[in-house]
Parts: sequence; structure tokens; C-alpha cells
Amino acid sequence: MKKLLLLLTVLSTTLQAQVFNYSGQLPAPIPDNNANVYFNIPVGGLPTKISSMFGLESVCLTINHPQISDLKVSLTSPDGNSIILSQHNGNGGSNYAGACLRMDAGTALTGVTAPITGDFLPDQSLNFLNNGQDPNGTWTLTIIDVFPFFTGTLGSASISFTNNPPVDPPSLQFVCTTSSAQGCFCKDTSLADCDLLPDLMCSHVVVRDGYSESIGHIGFPNAVINVGSGPIEMKPTGNCFCDSVPVSCATVLCPDSTLPKEGIVQRVYHKNPNGQMTYYDRPAGFQSFHPAHNHVHVQDFTAFSLRVPTADPDPLNWPIITNSLKQGYCLINMGSCNSIDSVCMSHGQIINDNMIPNFNLGTVTGCGSQGQGIFVGRYDMYGAGNGQEINAPNICNGNYYIVAIIDPFNNFAEEDETNNVIAVPVTLTQQSGTPLNASFVYVANGMQVGFINYTPNVTQTWDFGDGTTGSGVAATHVYTNPGTYIVTCTVFNGNCATTSAQTVTVGVVSGVDSYQSGLFEVNVNPNPSRDKFTLEYQMVNPSEVEVKVFNVVGAEVISFPTESKLAGKHIVELDGLTKGAYMVKVTANDKSIVKRIVKL
Repeated sequence: MKKLLLLLTVLSTTLQAQVFNYSGQLPAPIPDNNANVYFNIPVGGLPTKISSMFGLESVCLTINHPQISDLKVSLTSPDGNSIILSQHNGNGGSNYAGACLRMDAGTALTGVTAPITGDFLPDQSLNFLNNGQDPNGTWTLTIIDVFPFFTGTLGSASISFTNNPPVDPPSLQFVCTTSSAQGCFCKDTSLADCDLLPDLMCSHVVVRDGYSESIGHIGFPNAVINVGSGPIEMKPTGNCFCDSVPVSCATVLCPDSTLPKEGIVQRVYHKNPNGQMTYYDRPAGFQSFHPAHNHVHVQDFTAFSLRVPTADPDPLNWPIITNSLKQGYCLINMGSCNSIDSVCMSHGQIINDNMIPNFNLGTVTGCGSQGQGIFVGRYDMYGAGNGQEINAPNICNGNYYIVAIIDPFNNFAEEDETNNVIAVPVTLTQQSGTPLNASFVYVANGMQVGFINYTPNVTQTWDFGDGTTGSGVAATHVYTNPGTYIVTCTVFNGNCATTSAQTVTVGVVSGVDSYQSGLFEVNVNPNPSRDKFTLEYQMVNPSEVEVKVFNVVGAEVISFPTESKLAGKHIVELDGLTKGAYMVKVTANDKSIVKRIVKL
């Protein structure tokens, strides 16, 4: 018996901290081609079962790379199970300099700025692999660099096994993951049953502090932040097109030499009351493959314009000097809200990681063909040299606004659609001339309005806001309908042009604008909806009202009889729609408001 106890004691001692190293040639290259690189670590001589009694203790790495937020690092065990050790961490810094990932570390990798040295919690628990499997065999460290421009090398990699490997800390025991909703919160924290939707915003600070200009050109960076309760994730459908003609997804170029596009779906995760996580997929536009840098990009993700402001509080109603549509984004985690001061800001409030429920929730990110996305609390950043630019020839120096909008065609379901637009003031100083005086005065007499700009030695061009234009120092226009119009005056001196804008109201009757006698506001809730919709509209004065619903090809699917409605709020139930997208049109006194709805 004493000999047996002694043997067990010796065996127990020898089983502690068994370390196995990657034995291939080092340093080993990590290319920037968005392809997995595999590093095999052979393991032998261990017991045939790993568990909470004896199992995987730590993974240690040295990786030399100038921007480790480009990297996803995973570990696969001999039974084929994998965990993500680090996914796009480092906040744009360089190198894993002797980083050891273990479950008794006091700090998570997420939010830490590289260089990363010392002990940290991995993105997913090592104990997932202590599942009773036989550890003897080949363990594989997988590294993928999803973004171009920077390559790196693996300097060292090792895994260790020990008695009683560290257990998961309490903060990870009810973690929010795409496979378990036990630790997830709805946006309305009183609910236990909800869709976990993203909430995408452009960073005002990043555009404000990073724009640059040359003659006729403005370039700027942009950060897209997800502060919702769920990730933004895009999945391919395998349905590809040249224009609207179906083609094989192996097609390299369309007949008109453009790139083919592939339909994508947005994956929406759903928290259930029993703690289970489910999901559904909804159509979300298209993506295209760009062979020049081996990336897949979501099309029409953001749009930018240079504008002059008016009294209208909605920047999207301001006159456009010129605009640009960013043709594609690959959705990738480039950092978290803690990494750059003020990068995550909503309505003037700085948002930090600890203010965002379900922080780091997500499964895919990057530019790969099998899916891409931005986790909760992460941001994707594009520099000014990556196609984000506005060409503005023949404009004068002066004060303008860069207006950026995420999801300009409403392809994605979000928690908050009101914060997708930012308006950033910019002062241009390197254009073709000094600012000209484009301001003007006007006098309205019923439906007739006279406009005057007194600037000498220029040509004046007028846009009256109703689809008609004019020219000359003084211009007179007769409107056919009462209402409020945005009128612009552009003056050009042969070298550069300056534009000013004003909001002009015509057709005032008895002190009340007659255009306001009808429709005032329209809302549809919930939207998206799995059931029926509730349409609410508000009337300022009595009016004849018409409500119609159209499908995506413009066919009328619901029509309510035209009725006289009194002033106040009115409610209409919209029911019986099948899955898909629709447009709801409400018309009163020749004014129409259209809302897009989605039936899930």
C-alpha cells in the first residue's frame, strides 16, 4: 500500500505543468492574405482523459505583428473541438510579447492595448476543451490575418497541462454567447424574450479629427460602432447576380466588367426566456468579392455627402454640394469603445465597454466569404485612404458639413434607426478660392416669391426646391403648391462656387400654413414584426386620408378607403402580410409620407 501511495504521489507530481511547444521552424510567417495558417503542436505521454481533475492549463504566445487587431487566433484539440483564444484584440497596437492565456488571469484580453505581455483571460474558455477527450495527439494553433497591409511572424507557441486546471471565473459562468443566452440582456432589461439587434453609429470624433483636403477633394476616416445588444452579422446565400441576372458564384467578372454580387442575410440572435439562444436570418442586401485584396465587402454600407446646413434639424434634408457612396465594407472588429477616447459617442455621451450589455457578443468578423460582422461594443475603422472620399471640384473655401449615414437603403434591422446619421462641420482652406457671398433675401406674396443675391461679378443659379431652377441676380418663382421648400443659391465667379440655403414657406392662410393642415407624423410599430403592425399618424387639421401598402416590386397589397379624418392621432392595424419588405404610404392634402416595414 505504501508503495502504491508513493507511486501515485510521484505520478501526480510528474503530471503537473507539462509543457508542449510548437517545434516547427521559427519565426514562422503569418501572411496578410485572409487565409488560415496552421501550427501543429504534438502532445504525448499524458493520461488519456483531460477534465477538471487534470487538463489544459494555459496557452502562451509570442507573435510579432504591427497591428494584432488584424488577427484571429484559435486552438483546436485532437478531437476536433476549437476555441477562439483571441479575436481582433490589441486595439491597433503591436505584438503578443509573451502573452499567456489562462482562466485564473485577472484581466480579459478584450479592451487591452498591445503590446500584450503577461497573463490574460482568453476570449473563450480553455475548459471547453477539458471535455474528457484524449489529449495525446496533434493540437493546432490557427492564425488568420484578415486585413491587408501588415504581415507578421509567430515567435513561439506552447500549451501546458496540469492537475486541477483553473476554473472559469464567476464573470464567465453566465457569459453571453451565441450558443447560450444565460448571461445576455435585452435592450429593455425588464424583458426576458427579445431579439438582440445591433445598433450602428458613425463616430463623429473620428471624422472630425481625421479629415484632410486637397483641391477638389476631401478624404476622411470613419469608424462604425456597434453599441446594440446584438452583433451585426452577414452570411452569404450562394445566390449571385450580374445586375439582376442570376449567375454562378464562381463568375469572376460580369459582361459589363463589373464584379458579380451575392445576396446576403443578416443573422439576428434571439434571447428566449429559458436562457436558450436561437437565431433567424433576414435578407440584407448584397456583398461582392474584391480579388485585388482577397476580401468580401458588404455593398452600400455607408454614404457620405458634403452639404450646407439649413434650419431643418435633419441633416439629410440639407442641400447636397456633392456626395459619395462607399461601395463596400468588410465588417471587422478593429477595436473596442475603450481603446480610443471618445470614439464611441451617442448624443454627446461617451460610451465605454462597461456601459454596453452583452459586450463582445458575436461569432464572425473579418472579410471572409463565409461571414463577417462587428461584435457588440466593437468598432470597424476605415482610413481616409480606403475609398472614403468626396470629390468636390470648383468649390470655394468655407464652412461645410460632412454628412455620413450608415445603411442608407435600410437593409439592416437595428435597435435604433435614429442615430445612423452624423453631421460633422468642416472648414475647407485649400480649395480654389475664398468664400463668396451666396446669401440671399426673399419676399413672399402668397404663392409668388422673389429672391435676390447682391454679389457682383458672379453668376447666380437658383434651385427653388420644387424641381425647378432659375438664374440671375433677382429671380421670381411661383409655386404651385403651398408648403416649405429648401431654396439654394449658388454663385460662381469663374474660379469657384459657393452655395447657401434657406427654408422658405409659401401659401400662408390665416396665420396657419395650409400645407400643415393635413399629415404631420407617421410611425409604424413594431418594425420589424412577426405579427401585425400598428400604423399611427397625426393630423394637425381635418383632411382626407389615404393609406396604401406596396410590396418591393411596387404592387399594391393593401388599400384602405379614403376617409375624412379630424385633427388628432389615428391608428390603423396592418395585418395579413406575408414575410418580406413593404412600403406603407399615407397621403393627406397632397402630402405623402412613406415608411418601410419588414414582416419576419
